[in-house]
Parts: sequence; structure tokens; C-alpha cells
Amino acid sequence: EDRKNVGLLIKAFFELFKNKKTKPALILKTSIVGPSYMDRDEILKRIQMIRNTCTTTDLPNVYLLHGEFSDEEMNDIYNHPKVKAMVSLTKGEGFGRPLLEFTQSKKPIICSNWSGPVDFLNKEFVTMVEGTLENVHPSAANQWILKEFKWFKPDTGQVGHYLKDMFENYKNYVDGGKRQAYYAKTNFSFEKMNEKLAEHLKRVPEFPKQVQLKLPQLKKIELPKLKKVEA
Repeated sequence: EDRKNVGLLIKAFFELFKNKKTKPALILKTSIVGPSYMDRDEILKRIQMIRNTCTTTDLPNVYLLHGEFSDEEMNDIYNHPKVKAMVSLTKGEGFGRPLLEFTQSKKPIICSNWSGPVDFLNKEFVTMVEGTLENVHPSAANQWILKEFKWFKPDTGQVGHYLKDMFENYKNYVDGGKRQAYYAKTNFSFEKMNEKLAEHLKRVPEFPKQVQLKLPQLKKIELPKLKKVEA
């Protein structure tokens, strides 16, 4: 029941491609709390738990990338020739920076049609998974994510269809990845953000301006002369 919905992605991936002669692989770049050995081992344990729910051992490979990566390393991963697409079944994002970064690889994306990423992912170029809203699962609730909040629940039928179709008919999605890359670069670059910010600032009536402090000139005060008093 994690917010990123990694558990559902792994389960769907196993079930879709089990017992297949030719299988894709799933690369997970994730963590629970931070880049520690205990964190990594806990994720591996959870992957194995999901693996154990399958009725066969003939399953596709899942590779875990864990720990801190530099910008150069992440760029190498995004653009590696064996990395064909990014999949995010997230239940909610404030923004979704990795998705925006990945658009510049010009590769296809499958993403939940909800929350932050819909601001920069164009439905015409990216595969958006529909779904419904449901309350946060009690096991995922905390002081920041309340159980009364709503999370996105992707349609599992669409998840299965798009994963399978993209694997079998990859060339049908390539053009969309290239067009999304251009769309993101021309609309959400740093320079474009500066332009949009400047446009918004023009609508503000007037900003306070720094002015020089000028105090009035005071007249010189002359004190009366005191008479000397002799003892």
C-alpha cells in the first residue's frame, strides 16, 4: 500500500510475463527511508514476498537500484539502450521530477493519470492509466498522510494491457516519447519557467520600491550659557 504503488507494479509485472519464453526485466530505483543496508534488505524481502504469491517460479527478473546516485549516473540509466520505458503507477505526486527528467530520453512513459505529473505529461504523447480515488489505506497513514485523504487507484486492467502492449508493440509508442520530449523541453525548461514567472509578475500592480531615507533638517540647538557660580 505504498504511495508509489511499487507493490502493485511488481505483482502486475510478475503475473503478466510469467511463463513467457521472452520476458522483459523491471528495474526499480526506490527506497523506503534512505540508502541503508537495512532499507535495501527490507525492499528485497518485500519483492520476495510478492514473488512467493505467484503460482510459478518462471518469472521475469526484477533488479533493484538502491542508494544515492549522481545526476550523471541517473542520466546514464535513463539513456541506457536497454532501458526502454518508464512506468509509474503512483497514487499521488506533488510534482514527479524523475518523470520530467525521463522525458528527455525520448522514450515512452506509462503513468497514472492523476496528480502532479499531469501538469507536464501530455496525454497525446504519454500512456496515461485511468483509475478511481479511494481513501488512504490505514497501513500507509501517518502524521502527514491522513487516512481521510484520497489516493489514486490505477485500473489494473489498463495496467496489464499497456504493459503487455508496449512490450509487444514497442514501435507504436516510440513517436509519442519523442514528441513528449520536445513538448517538455519547450514548455517546462528553466528558461521557459523564467518567462512564465516574468509574465505573472507583470500582473502584480506594483512592487514596493527601495527609496532613500531623507530626514528633515533640524535647526541647530543653542543652549543658554551658564553663569559661573563662585563659592
